[in-house]
Amino acid sequence: MSKRKRSYTPAPPVPPELIERLALVVEVLAGMRTVSQAARVLGVSRNHFQTILHRGVTGLADSITPREGGRPGKPPAMVALEAELAKLKRENARLQERVGSTERLLEAASGLLHGRLRVARRQGRAKRSGGANEDPGEPEPDGGRRRKLEETEEMRRVGLTASVAARVAGVHEATLRRWRTRSRRGEPLVRCRIGCGRAPAPELAQQAGGIVRALNGLVGAESLRRSLAGLSRRQAARVKAQTLTEIERDRRAALTRVTVTVPGVVRGMDAMHLRGADGAFHAIFCADGAVPYRTSVATAEHYDAKLVARALAADIEENGVPIVYRLDRAKAHDTPAAHAILRANEVLVLHGPPHCPRFYGQLERQNREHRAWAQTLLGLPREKAGPCLERMLIGVNAIWRRRILGWKTAQEAWNERPVLDVDRRALREEVQERTSRIARELECRGKPADLAERLAIEQALQARGYLRQQVGGWC
Repeated sequence: MSKRKRSYTPAPPVPPELIERLALVVEVLAGMRTVSQAARVLGVSRNHFQTILHRGVTGLADSITPREGGRPGKPPAMVALEAELAKLKRENARLQERVGSTERLLEAASGLLHGRLRVARRQGRAKRSGGANEDPGEPEPDGGRRRKLEETEEMRRVGLTASVAARVAGVHEATLRRWRTRSRRGEPLVRCRIGCGRAPAPELAQQAGGIVRALNGLVGAESLRRSLAGLSRRQAARVKAQTLTEIERDRRAALTRVTVTVPGVVRGMDAMHLRGADGAFHAIFCADGAVPYRTSVATAEHYDAKLVARALAADIEENGVPIVYRLDRAKAHDTPAAHAILRANEVLVLHGPPHCPRFYGQLERQNREHRAWAQTLLGLPREKAGPCLERMLIGVNAIWRRRILGWKTAQEAWNERPVLDVDRRALREEVQERTSRIARELECRGKPADLAERLAIEQALQARGYLRQQVGGWC
């Protein structure tokens, strides 16, 4: 067990010649003498004795000052010296590395001077003409390339890096890696390109296209080349690209593009999960279906029925009542409070197919624009997020001129909307009648229960000219 370090300081011995001076200093501190009297006793000037007094008081104050706990820290001068030493060590390591690189370069230069290595300059690929595939002056197609590969390997053994060796040899580093891999496999360094510029035979192209369609475009060009004899990799890549283009055109030709023709008819609502300085929160954006005009935004900590009901009520009060609300299948949308608000305003509800976000593609694209402000919201508390989102809506609605609107802003297009004169009760009865008729004629097994109602709403809007469906659209 280690002994505890003692902190007691014994009384220091005072030399006889300093006893009188110390006594006078104590008397002056005790108020028994003045500074002038003590100076006369010692035979010194008043200022000199006062200096002695001040030095003594300074030492006394320094000795009785409480020290901080823990181990004593290093003096600032020592800390600065250690930092300077570390800096010098780093610089020395860098200099040693440079000296090593210089020695390797000098050794490579010595090899160049003695003829063991040859430096080359990277040349561009020459144009092919007259069906010549190789340089007629080169007896072996891979001879020059193999010599360059051997030279770079020699430079690597000397100590040069791969990039420096490739630069000295005059080729790209990736080219050297490819040559090295093919050399290990015993393959030619450069594969023959005879016939690569010609189109494949129609039978081969048809078979390759069938493989690409059967695998839904996942197969690679090298796999196609190895699957069909007589098909080069370049030809396989060309056939795959053409087949993928045809697949995409077929997909677009089978699509139906739905367009809302009149503003104020269909209004969508979608939520976003955002994050502020004090945690996550949710924002519900409402937007028109015909023009990219955001009608309102509401924020809350939780995405629940209260937030949805509040957002619906505020949106209807500020921007009027639409004919249809396009809602996704979130549970917060299917609540008694939300149904009561929509039923009181004679608003139809249009739900898209399950697990089909493309039905709400307009809202998803708008949310992508909203995410440009996500970084700004990170530094704001939740109570300031609402005003920030309101300013964002002013920007995207009143400042952004869009090509799809004839270089108008969304707010200008919204203000030009016509007044809707629709008998909402008659429209609801028509939708109910169409729903029952479609349900009788449609096989609904395995399909959503509200499929007939969705088709009925779309037909009713299309009959009034509010909706247009174009077969062969794009997505």
